[in-house]
Amino acid sequence: MKLKTKIKKLSIYSMLFASLSLSILTPTIVAIQKTNANAYVFAAFTGFELPVNKDENNVKQYAEKSNEKFYFGISLEGKQNLAYYGGLFYQDKISWDGIARAKFRRKNRYNDNPKKIQLAVTSWISGMGSPSFQVGAEVKYDGNFSASGKVNTNIAIDSNGYLVSEITNHNTKYAEIDYDFNGWKYKVTSFDQYATASAEYGHSKVLLTSNSTYNRVSKLSESLKEEE
Repeated sequence: MKLKTKIKKLSIYSMLFASLSLSILTPTIVAIQKTNANAYVFAAFTGFELPVNKDENNVKQYAEKSNEKFYFGISLEGKQNLAYYGGLFYQDKISWDGIARAKFRRKNRYNDNPKKIQLAVTSWISGMGSPSFQVGAEVKYDGNFSASGKVNTNIAIDSNGYLVSEITNHNTKYAEIDYDFNGWKYKVTSFDQYATASAEYGHSKVLLTSNSTYNRVSKLSESLKEEE
């Protein structure tokens, strides 16, 4: 009987010690997004975010097309990071914020504006289950958001489970999206963002993506900020 009692007590103490150890030593995981890889960096500190290298969280994407007919440029400058690690029972939280810009200018014409210019920012997460996204105070698993608050702007979760913020402008060279989004998913394995733009002029349409391998540049040849 004494042996059974000792074994029972030892088992209870072992369980308590294991629970305490887990609560103390559970690592905080910081996701560092890179252009060619997504990886988890483990840190043995509980309850603190530990950005190993803040520059790794910065996203800067530039691309442009230019010929005798037009100039077309796009940029995305922002940040993205794992804002909260949910562990075994809660979802991980990803945050994105930044500014995307596009400019289309027709060359050798008095009216150098396109008929229409569209700009979209796409944010995505991969992991377990379906993601949810937050725009302002509104949280959704699918469908359109009503929290955009801007004319000609639409924010929605598409059929792929990506969050897409899009703006459409007419008879102007410029388009801009200033964004601040959050997303949740279990066991996040990777996340990213990019911008896409299209411009219509005459009977033609041109497309451009900020992370394009072919059109990527380190520095844009023209400013994409709207002239005051």
